[in-house]
Amino acid sequence: MAEFHAVQVNLWCDDVERCAAFFRHLGMPERFRFPPAGEPHQVEVEAAGVRIGFSSARVGGELFGIATTPGENSEVVLWCDDVDGLHRTALDAGGRPLTSPTDSPDRRLRYAWLRDPEGHRVKLVQERD
Repeated sequence: MAEFHAVQVNLWCDDVERCAAFFRHLGMPERFRFPPAGEPHQVEVEAAGVRIGFSSARVGGELFGIATTPGENSEVVLWCDDVDGLHRTALDAGGRPLTSPTDSPDRRLRYAWLRDPEGHRVKLVQERD
C-alpha cells in the first residue's frame, strides 16, 4: 500500500491571484507559485500542514484538456480558535457571507460559512470549551 507524504487540495479559479490573496490575508503563507513572474497558473498556501492550491481554470482547459468550473462545488473547512475574528477578517479580505457565526445546537462548535472571491464555499469552525 502507498504511503502518503502530504495532502493538498486544489481549487480551480478564474483569477488565481485574487483567490490566493484572500487566503494569504487569512494568515496562510504562500509556499509555491508558478510561473514565478507574470500571471500565475498555480499558487499554493499552507496551514496546519495542509496545502491549498489555486489552479487556473483557463490553463487547466487549454494546456491539460481538463474541463474545469471554478467555484461552488467545493468547500474548504478551516478549524480555528476564533470563528468570529476570522469571519471578520475574511469579509474584510473580500469574502461574501453565507451565514453569520453561530453555535451548533449542542454548543460544542461555533461555525460560519462564506464564499471566497472566486465563489468557493469556506466553512470556519471552532471547538467550544
